[in-house]
Amino acid sequence: MGLRTRLLESTKLYGLFQHGISGQGPQDFISREVVRAKTGDRVLDIGCGPADIVSQLPDVSYVGLDHNPNYIAAARDRYESRAEFYCWDVTDERVTGLGKFDIVLLLGVLHHLADDQIELMLRHASQALKPNGRLISFDCAIEVGQHPIARLLARTDRGRHARSANGYRDLIARHLNPREVLVRHDLLRVPYTHAIISAAPY
Repeated sequence: MGLRTRLLESTKLYGLFQHGISGQGPQDFISREVVRAKTGDRVLDIGCGPADIVSQLPDVSYVGLDHNPNYIAAARDRYESRAEFYCWDVTDERVTGLGKFDIVLLLGVLHHLADDQIELMLRHASQALKPNGRLISFDCAIEVGQHPIARLLARTDRGRHARSANGYRDLIARHLNPREVLVRHDLLRVPYTHAIISAAPY
């Protein structure tokens, strides 16, 4: 584990890093334009980290899971009165026992996982979605013609599996129908490329 990875395991340092490069722009965009949760929705956040997205959501039934006990402890300290949290790996099959969800979030998750891990996680996530539910992924991406700094940041991210938007789409398509694929280069204060995918059950 490298120094940056060890430092970002700290919830405080992770938060400072995220705010330093992004401010509130991406969170606002994700919650308002992409997630679009409604009051009463059931939301499953796989790889929730410290669950910062909770503050951007309406009155939903939120369940977050992450393998990092520090993140889960921080999330519980902040949001336990309005959310449930589990310290589980993102591929844990217990996800299928949590009931059905309107929205499943994978925010900054896919680029940390190898193909076989994504395959297992999506198998469980697809079973957790309601028939009219949506899965939303949001990850750094490597694209032809992107800014050199954006490419460098994606390639040196602590997640070692950054892909193109089409690469993420093809993995998701094995279990769900990718209905919308967006590539954005303007959500951070530094040059950066994000792939945003919204998928639904077949």
